[in-house]
Amino acid sequence: MDRLTEEFRGRDIVAVAHGGSIRAALAIALNLDPQAVLAFAVENCSLTRLDYLEGQSGSGWRIGTVNQQPWRHTPV
Repeated sequence: MDRLTEEFRGRDIVAVAHGGSIRAALAIALNLDPQAVLAFAVENCSLTRLDYLEGQSGSGWRIGTVNQQPWRHTPV
């Protein structure tokens, strides 16, 4: 994650990944130990969005969504 973030700085990265890889990315983004990240259920074919933000006050990860299923959206 760190290597790709650096290599593609300022660009979007789209990855199709296994639930275990998504949990690993969440562990890095949230600075969780491997055991703690097992609390996340990652649904098949769901969307997880992680944004890496850089600014004058520092840098870090923002969790945009976990397990989003846009095809199940119900209009209001």
